Amino acid sequence: RPHQGETAPLPDREGGYSWIKSPRYGGEVREVGPLAHVLANYAVGDAATVKLVDWALATLKAPMEALYSVMGRHLARALATKLIADQVEGWLLALDPQSPVYQEYQIPEEGWGMGLTEAARGALGHWIRIQGGKIANYQCVVPTTWNASPRDRLGQPGPIEQALIGAPVEDPDNPWEVVRIIRSFDPCIACAVHLLTPKGGERARYRIL
Repeated sequence: RPHQGETAPLPDREGGYSWIKSPRYGGEVREVGPLAHVLANYAVGDAATVKLVDWALATLKAPMEALYSVMGRHLARALATKLIADQVEGWLLALDPQSPVYQEYQIPEEGWGMGLTEAARGALGHWIRIQGGKIANYQCVVPTTWNASPRDRLGQPGPIEQALIGAPVEDPDNPWEVVRIIRSFDPCIACAVHLLTPKGGERARYRIL
């Protein structure tokens, strides 16, 4: 589990080609982001999502399978933005200006916790373990960690690598098709590589490459 894991860089690892971890869910590769968000809501029958996706595909005269593509990721990002924008007014009106804006909190001597949310690029998780009132371990699994993950111990490539396999490239000296595919995931490589090096009871040093 992430809160029990440690990030140990292995610069000389045989066959290694990335600083990014390879998170898996149920042992399977998972793509996260607006496309996953839209498809998940569509699959459970969310009325607003179903209506908007069906309208978009009908307008484009495209089948559902067309979403599993570069175009589909860009389309899903636009549709997800529309779905969120339609909810903003209701969320704002639900706010109570007189209610507290934060909660008092005392850091425990021992414990662990996590924060899970859906960020703009996809599923985001932070895990923390506290010992002696200090951070003993901190782990992040950010959207690009999922999408740009390298091959795991079972040889399974991550979503971006899978999307590149077999992609036609017209000019090897100017492979714009590769860049186009990668950018459809809106990756943030700096965010995906988190090196956390706890030393005994000291606070973990946090470094982004």
